[in-house]
Amino acid sequence: MLPTASLSRKTTLLLTASLLVFSLVACGSSTPMAPASPTSSTLGSAAADSLLRQVKTQIREATDKGSLDSLKQARAWAKQATGGDRAALAHYYAALADYRMSNRLPEEDEARRERVIEDAIGHLKRATEINGTMADAWALLSGCYGQMMGMNPMQGMSLGPKANEAMKRAKEHGPNNPRVWLIDGTSDFYTPGMFGGDKEKALTKFEKAARLAEQGSPDDLLMPSWGHAEAHAWVGVAHMEAERYDPARTAFETALDLNPDYGWVEKVLLPKLEEKQS
Repeated sequence: MLPTASLSRKTTLLLTASLLVFSLVACGSSTPMAPASPTSSTLGSAAADSLLRQVKTQIREATDKGSLDSLKQARAWAKQATGGDRAALAHYYAALADYRMSNRLPEEDEARRERVIEDAIGHLKRATEINGTMADAWALLSGCYGQMMGMNPMQGMSLGPKANEAMKRAKEHGPNNPRVWLIDGTSDFYTPGMFGGDKEKALTKFEKAARLAEQGSPDDLLMPSWGHAEAHAWVGVAHMEAERYDPARTAFETALDLNPDYGWVEKVLLPKLEEKQS
């Protein structure tokens, strides 16, 4: 839910949410050695599970550190698994890596960011074709359409309905999925008021996402489970935007308690809060 781009830039650009418009701090990271795996066409269940376990871990760590190289590697590994028994999940993780990457790329490199989001949309469409009840894939697809609108506002008339339909499907299939409410909340946060955006409504959704995330993790450990710390981070962002600095600090500290390596909170949000309070 990440680039070094500031919140103010995103507020200006985005008409609807990006999944998490996650702001990461850039820091160096070497590309890890790829795990040994067969080609996607020969992946069996055990091999696909092993590879996707590595992918899930890699995306989480790369997101915390702001490592573009590690996100690229995670995407490459996920694509290797798209021909296996976990194809829908592999397409989802390839898209999630793309989504994080698009926010990590420099703002001025819009053409590259657009290509990355187009790749993510392609993977998510395939994921929902394979598994039409995958709420996480529908929610992320909605977020990716939102990012694309942020880069191409003139496409809002065509992309807006697609984003809304994808979120509708996400809520139908995952009404208690915290990532669905997190992405939906960012939509309310970044959409201008004249188009239905509402930051206080967004706060309510972020708080709901945090409560749902606290209730437990999925039975299948390979399934998406991110969002708990990020939901609290967004609660803090919403409070900070409204100049409610004490609850903002509490939310940021809660996020760091849940994820001590969370670079966006530690290196971006807390310093921004300190600046506002000075």
